[in-house]
Formats: sequence, C-alpha cells, structure tokens
Amino acid sequence: MDRETLHWQPLRRWERGAVALLFTALVLFGVLVEKRSAFMTNREGRASSRMGDLGCYLRAAWAVRAGIDMYAIVDDNIWHYNYPPLYAILMTPLADPPADVDHAGFVPYEVSVGVVYVFNVLCLAIGVHVLASALEKASADPAVRELPRWRRRWWLLRTLPVLACLPPVGHTLMRGQANLLLLALLCGLTAGLMRGRSLLAGLCLAGAICLKIFPAFLLLVPLWRRDRRCLGGCALGLFVGLVLIPLAALGPRMFVTEYRELAKVLVGPALGLGEDQTRAEELINVTATDNQSFVAVLHNTLHLDRDTRPNEAPPWEKRTAWLLGGAFTLLTLAASYRRRTDSGMSVAFFVGSMTVVMMLTSPVCHTHYFVLSAPLVMALVARSWERHPRRLGRFGGLGPGLFALVTVQVVGYTLPLILPQLEVTRDVGVSLYAALLLWLLACAAMLRGDKVAAGEDQAREGPPSLAA
Repeated sequence: MDRETLHWQPLRRWERGAVALLFTALVLFGVLVEKRSAFMTNREGRASSRMGDLGCYLRAAWAVRAGIDMYAIVDDNIWHYNYPPLYAILMTPLADPPADVDHAGFVPYEVSVGVVYVFNVLCLAIGVHVLASALEKASADPAVRELPRWRRRWWLLRTLPVLACLPPVGHTLMRGQANLLLLALLCGLTAGLMRGRSLLAGLCLAGAICLKIFPAFLLLVPLWRRDRRCLGGCALGLFVGLVLIPLAALGPRMFVTEYRELAKVLVGPALGLGEDQTRAEELINVTATDNQSFVAVLHNTLHLDRDTRPNEAPPWEKRTAWLLGGAFTLLTLAASYRRRTDSGMSVAFFVGSMTVVMMLTSPVCHTHYFVLSAPLVMALVARSWERHPRRLGRFGGLGPGLFALVTVQVVGYTLPLILPQLEVTRDVGVSLYAALLLWLLACAAMLRGDKVAAGEDQAREGPPSLAA
C-alpha cells in the first residue's frame, strides 16, 4: 500500500491510542492549570498570588457588576484589564470580587478556572475543524472534497498544526488567556471568505476586534479584496460588540467614561500618543513582557544584556519598527494582488500572512500570540499535500522543508521556557524569525497560485482509492 493510499485509511490501533493520549494529556494539563491558577501555596503553606491572566478578566467582570471603573480595578497580581469592555461584560457570570468583598452568590474562582479552560479547548477544536473543513472543500481533488470523517488525512490536517504550535497553545491555556477564542474567530474569518460567506466572515472579524483591539489591522483584508459584504458584516458586529452591548450593560455615562479611560491608559500610550504610565511596567514598556514584536526584538538585539537594557525603546527604534511593519504589509498585499478576489486556498495564505504581520507590527506581541500562526501552518500543510500527494507519508505528512521549519518553530518556543540560560534566543526573536519564514512560504504560495493541476497529477499517478 503506497503512502498516498495510506492517508485515506481509518486510523490504525496505535494511532487511535495516540489520539486518546492527546485527549488524556489535555485533561491532565487542565488539572495542572487548575492547581497552578487556583491552589498554589507558598513555602509556609499559605495561599499565594494566583498565577495567570484570568484574574484580570474576572476582576473586570466584577467591576461591571459593581458599576465601577473596570480599567482602574486590579486583580490579586496588581494587573489591570487592558481590552475593550465586551469581554469583561461577557465574563460577568464568572465575576471574581476582591478579597474584602462578600463572595456570596459568586462562582468560586477554582470553578471559573475550569470553565474557562474547557471553553478555550473547545475554541481550539472548533477553530481548527472549521478551517480544516474549508480547506478540504477548496481542494482541487474531488476525492479530498468528499473525504469521509475520521480518516488519517482528516485527523492529520486537524492535529499537525496544533502540534506545531503546541508551546504557545499550552502557554495560553496555562495563563487563561483569550487567544484561543481569538484563534477560533480568525479561523471563522478565513473559512467564511473561502466559502463565500462574507457576512459571517465580517462578523468573525468584528468579534476579534471587540476581543483585542489589534485585529483591526485585518480590516485590510476585506478592503484589499473590495468585499463590501464582509465590511458590512464587520460594521454590524462592531456596532453590536462595541456600542450596543456595552451601552446596555454599562449605561450611557459609564459607557463614555470607560472608553475614555481605555483610550487614555492603553491606546494612546501604546501608539506613543499619551503620557499615562499606569500600564508601562506591566505591558507597554518594551521590557515589560516577553515581547516578540519588531520593536522589541530590535531593541533587545541592540541591548543583549538584560541588566543594562533600557526599559523604553528610543523613537528611532519605534519608527524603524513601523517601517518594517509597513514594508511587510505592502509585500503581502503585492503577493496577493493577482488573487485578491479568489475564494480558494489563497485566501488562507492571505489572511494567515496578514495575521503574522499584524502580530509582529503590534507594539506588544506576547509569545503566546504565536498560537495565531496555526491557520497558516494548516494551509501550508494542505497545499503541500495538494502539490505532492505521493509524499504524504514523509516527515509526518509535512514534507522536508515545512517539517524543518516547524521543528525550528517548536524549538524556538520551547527552549527558553525549559532552560532559562537560553532566554537570549527569545530576546533576539527566534519566534519572530520562524513566523517570518512561515510568512515567506505563504507569500511564495500566493505568487505561484494555490491551484494544483489535478488532472495532470491524476493522469500521471492515478486517483487515490478510498476502497483500498
């Protein structure tokens, strides 16, 4: 049985065991997240500060219920809420009040940790399945478009990209971040454009912008494609998510106050337009987090010694970073120019490559943001199988080049977490350069075209046999 036919078969016994092991690992990792987030104690046996970012979301949700400023309140780690109001409003059922407030009627924090963990895993599963299904329907091979579920190829397309981005997936799950919800929305955006459902794609884009501000960069996608339905869906979603729901939940006076505060403490300082420093040490300063943006990697490379590294990047470094972001944006638009109205696989390359540029151009690009590169990895895997169906069995189905790139990406994410001595690899942007290599492959794919000469391949090799 050749390699191509092998991928059309049901999973073997050991492969079913591997899938079961993956689900078991998710459960065990959830137990670890629960312990780390809600039950950590210090050496004296007393409860220590909660670990992760979930507390700032749930504390802001309590502020919504209490009718106070969500951007002034802090969680147990003295961290602020730094997102539009919608996510805090939606989290109000899990609101976490401060220690000196009566907790009667509130969901226990440890229960909230478990609920959010399960929700994030579901977002991951739904996002990769929706995009994988769209890529299968966009295939030039009729056998792929009609592929039954649970075949080896079906499983591989949904698991390989997750495994390739496993370190940032684990990181975002551990911290209780909202990146997997953001990933699901971006997968919905891509799949909607691929299937001609532009209105739904626009709603997904609006959800991403309402969740975290920087996905507004992806408005360039429907603008470049001249997709009015997508822009209309996005406008409708933004009105509901940024205006209608916050106005109903907060009231007119608090609505205006909260958006004024958001602009004052976050948007302005992040763009260098404000003087508020309340978020400097926890977010905005270039050394505040494990930042992998253009400006942070440039700054860290020029100042390798962490002890003497300035906390703020000088203006010329910021201008250089903006120029780099603009250059990569223009190159991406140029690569997609001939296929900007396509509805096939090139859409996945376009949205995925723009997502990479978005992450790296943002003033703050946490290492767990690289979970958003999973759709681009999935598109590259699907294209590799389209172009070389006889090579599906090599290198885990990735092909030698993509396998090497994914290996570098995983190693670049993982080593600094395991060995503190290798933090310099994170400082100089190993994750950034791995993402740029993915971007380069996507642009090359758009230039070459995503259509495979299926007739020539089948005449030369014969169609795969589902009955074999």
